[in-house]
Amino acid sequence: MIAYTLKIRNKVTSRDIVVTYRATMDDEQKDLTTGSMKFNLETANVNYLTNSQFVLGIVETVILRLNQDCQLDRIEVDQSANRLQLQVPKLSEFRTYIQSHHLLSHVAQTCVANGHQAINVSISTPFKLG
Repeated sequence: MIAYTLKIRNKVTSRDIVVTYRATMDDEQKDLTTGSMKFNLETANVNYLTNSQFVLGIVETVILRLNQDCQLDRIEVDQSANRLQLQVPKLSEFRTYIQSHHLLSHVAQTCVANGHQAINVSISTPFKLG
């Protein structure tokens, strides 16, 4: 099994919104996949781009691009200092999305009481100075 971290970065300028993502192996900083989307600020659907469903869609896209040996272990959302920030999904929303889209085998899980599996993916927003 290959555990990986998905890093999503949101950068807003006076003209554009640029969202990039990078999936890297946890042991080594080897890229598994990368991507970038650029939206014109005047024509972008800002309500959708700042909704947690947008972030969850990126997560699903990455999960489906990688094979079954790869398991999502951690998500980091690096926000722009600008007012247009991505809405980071709550863990409960993330779990519901993963279950309803039949992606359980693609995410880290731990065994809990009664032999059931629980999704064990952490979601964080790294704090940056400056």
